[in-house]
Amino acid sequence: MFLARVKGHVVATAKDPSIKGQKLLIVEPLKVDYDDQKLAANGSAGVGRFEVTGRAIVAMDLIGAGEGQLVLITQGSSARLAEGCNKIPTDAVVIGIVDEAVVGGKRLI
Repeated sequence: MFLARVKGHVVATAKDPSIKGQKLLIVEPLKVDYDDQKLAANGSAGVGRFEVTGRAIVAMDLIGAGEGQLVLITQGSSARLAEGCNKIPTDAVVIGIVDEAVVGGKRLI
């Protein structure tokens, strides 16, 4: 699983029939940028902040996330374990909308 920011959505009129009616989002995976990389490498994370990765992934959204929201994504065979996805050809699924993320005692969102 990883955290991502919803950047937009995809509209595809021609598609596999099994994904008809499914919402597809463009998400950008995030990474935590720590203030002190040495402490982070030793397990004492210190204070951090979310940084963009410059990557874009299309993820199926079964829970109703919107643009700008921070979401929890699962990929690969785990994505097909999400409820209702076992017969859908998907590699990434939004499985949660994040309310709070804390690193080193600091609330990042």
